[in-house]
Amino acid sequence: MATTPADQAAEPKVHPWTRDEYYKMGESGLFDNMRVELVEGRVIEMRPINSQHATAVTLADDAIRKVFGAGWTVRVQSPLALAETSAPQPDLAVVAGNARDYKTAHPATAALVIEVADTSLAYDRGEKGSLYARAGIADYWIINLQDSQVEVYRHPMPMAYRTRTTSSTSDASPVYGYGYTDVIMLTAGNTITPLAGLGASIDVADLLP
Repeated sequence: MATTPADQAAEPKVHPWTRDEYYKMGESGLFDNMRVELVEGRVIEMRPINSQHATAVTLADDAIRKVFGAGWTVRVQSPLALAETSAPQPDLAVVAGNARDYKTAHPATAALVIEVADTSLAYDRGEKGSLYARAGIADYWIINLQDSQVEVYRHPMPMAYRTRTTSSTSDASPVYGYGYTDVIMLTAGNTITPLAGLGASIDVADLLP
């Protein structure tokens, strides 16, 4: 059967995986011994956690739990069901309620999301930042191990779309049409107050390894 010009011009389709498909693949053992997350229908393999990254996660976990008391749960490297095709696993997420509230489904939002970034800095600023902004995450922090600072992103808003980039010098480009209008870089000596943290502040130095 002869091909038509339309057939020749057609591009192959990319199948965006849904959360249900993603979880079923995980249950089947497809991701055994792998750290993965689902971002806009793509299964992303994450790099192994080195000792500095693990230390930063532990420090942030300790500091955040002192600020958020009863009525909040701190989840460590656990999924957020942000969209039908996205289930990212931030290093830390503060969600309303207690742990048992999420025994049948992952939370769909968070009061605070924290990523620890070393080699993933451009990805966390750009792609993950835009994803969180589109989901309405009002308070997003990056513990930037490269520059020993904490980057605070607030006020998510629709923004002009930019092409995805993996450049190490990428800014917080709105890959998914959303970004943050308020960005603050903080170093040791500064303090930071979570938007939902009842006014309690955290020393930035306590978040840095």
